[in-house]
Amino acid sequence: MSKSKNKVPFKTRLYAFFVPLFVGLISAILVKYYIITPVHIPNQFMEPTLKNGSTAYFNRLFRSKNLGIGDVVLVRSPLDPQSVLIARIVGKPGDSIYVQKRMVFRNGTLLDPTSFPESASNDIPLIPQGKTESDDMPKLTVPEKSFFLLADNRELGVDSRTLGVIQESQVIATLW
Repeated sequence: MSKSKNKVPFKTRLYAFFVPLFVGLISAILVKYYIITPVHIPNQFMEPTLKNGSTAYFNRLFRSKNLGIGDVVLVRSPLDPQSVLIARIVGKPGDSIYVQKRMVFRNGTLLDPTSFPESASNDIPLIPQGKTESDDMPKLTVPEKSFFLLADNRELGVDSRTLGVIQESQVIATLW
């Protein structure tokens, strides 16, 4: 008495194994580079929000009209399209922004410091304590389809104070 076994061909078993593996791998790559983008934080520009050496995840599926004040975004540098910056939106189209004694004003109202964290570190060489080159900034009105961005660590960060307003088309992703 022998039992008859329905043998599945080796080729079919290989397909059953490798096709889902291949589809899963391609899906993971597409999600990683086109939907959720991991970014290594190479500097202290966004401390205390994003620590130097950590990894932040940015969502590429966003609508510019849904970006709000306080959102952290990944943008292409207006000076070098190969470089990216991370900063916080503090001004939308039509907003009036100015900085006095490190305090940021939007439409004449002081931004709440708890909503926009600042770094507690003041170890900046060659600049006297309590004073930076970007302490004061004259009033600026944000043009249409643009944003005004500031780094959380304003003493070290590169942002709209030096680069000017960032065009809507330069925004790549928002912090996940």
